[in-house]
Amino acid sequence: MQIVLVILIFCLAAGYLLKKFIWYPIIEMQQKKKGKTTTCGKNNCGCH
Repeated sequence: MQIVLVILIFCLAAGYLLKKFIWYPIIEMQQKKKGKTTTCGKNNCGCH
């Protein structure tokens, strides 16, 4: 039972790291190529 929990926690941690450091940067690069930028607020200040 402990091995199952260890494997589950490892998979969750690896998935989080892949999403944070690989998936989101790829999506951001694709959006920049298309000319989309992330803006915030109603006046599009672009602070984020």
